[in-house]
Amino acid sequence: MNDQSIDQIVIVGGGTAGWMTAAALANAIRTGCTITLIESDEIGTVGVGEATIPPIRTFNEALGIAENDFVSATQGSFKLGIQFVNWGSLGNSYFHPFGTYGRNFDFLPLHQYWLAARARSEAPELQDLCMAWAAAKRGKFAPPSPEQRNVLSTFDYAYHFDAGLYARFLRRYAEERGVVRIEGKIGDVSLDGETGHVSHVTLEDGRRIEGQLFVDCSGFRGLLIEGALKTGYQDWRHWLPCDSAMAVPSARGEFTPYTRSTAHQAGWQWRIPLQHRTGNGHVYCSSFISDDEAAAVLMANLDSDALAEPRKLSFVTGRRNLFWNKNVVAVGLSGGFMEPLESTSIHLIQAAISKLIALFPDRSFD
Repeated sequence: MNDQSIDQIVIVGGGTAGWMTAAALANAIRTGCTITLIESDEIGTVGVGEATIPPIRTFNEALGIAENDFVSATQGSFKLGIQFVNWGSLGNSYFHPFGTYGRNFDFLPLHQYWLAARARSEAPELQDLCMAWAAAKRGKFAPPSPEQRNVLSTFDYAYHFDAGLYARFLRRYAEERGVVRIEGKIGDVSLDGETGHVSHVTLEDGRRIEGQLFVDCSGFRGLLIEGALKTGYQDWRHWLPCDSAMAVPSARGEFTPYTRSTAHQAGWQWRIPLQHRTGNGHVYCSSFISDDEAAAVLMANLDSDALAEPRKLSFVTGRRNLFWNKNVVAVGLSGGFMEPLESTSIHLIQAAISKLIALFPDRSFD
């Protein structure tokens, strides 16, 4: 390490974003740096990000996490893609697979042959030429074949899992590698008068936590990136008008190896099957439907008994003007939010962490 090396990292906030960050940094930085995570059990997490896309497998593999251990600990299931219902028209559905539609034939993509067959009115549904859908519609899953000549190599997969259990799993992983967790609420954030960088945070009980690099995983509040540094936020609601969601767990019903997204009059509904329950939610625009009506639509379209009352989440789609401002990096909801139509919320956390590690600074923050 040189004189400018960072040796104190402070992560503000736990949940999925905080513990993914802590685990990845602990794995990447083996010596010479302390990693402290501050969180409070009194502050809840959003905790509905239960569907993922295939790069999550790369994240787990980089940490040396065995797939069976992960799936067991998080009550997870396997995901071959997303089924979209009623989006084109009522009764219409299509499948967005992880993987390809068939294999190239004579060096031409399969869809060229499919388009020619459709012109002759001889084409099947395009999704029926997809191995991921062939398995998914039958409720089947197996890992893809490593043999590229085998048609069973033409699909990929991700997971559904309980985000709270994933955070707990990664907490154990991170603490075993030296991450120190501090229980407490932050009462004040202090800035260096010369650089404007965050110098330390003070907990409500008076404890002072110093750091050189701070990672803001405090959720929508953006305690550091916005509360202290006034970074600013770009509101994207003119493009993405949904600003609310109702979420509710239900008893485990049909156990599908895919996520389902169903269009409604003023939004859409997710369905995510886990081992112990099904995750459900209704994302909607509050300008077109009331909260009570949105909750009623959700409850009327469950395929198993609800296990709780619907919980409302409010959000503003958009992003901070800067994800990295001075010595603060925003990861997760503190950096921005898009409705989870393509199951990208956890992926955006992963992408931010990957960039932080790839572009890891020294104390000059160049």
